[in-house]
Amino acid sequence: MEPIVHGLAEEFAGEIAVTRLKVDTTAVIRLQESYGGRGHPFFVLIDQEGRVMAQFFGPQSAETLREAMTAVTVVP
Repeated sequence: MEPIVHGLAEEFAGEIAVTRLKVDTTAVIRLQESYGGRGHPFFVLIDQEGRVMAQFFGPQSAETLREAMTAVTVVP
């Protein structure tokens, strides 16, 4: 998943901030759980207002994530 996420981070640079966290600390595990995530990989798209716009559990295709990221960038 890392190459896909890295590629999308470059593609959406300046439009979406992409933060990648490795679930190897208690704080990151708690953050993931606060969004309902259990397991890896887990993706959350959050808009500028802090609203969760989409969540994905498990491996995803670049197309699936790109579509969701595009939808977030066009929300007024």
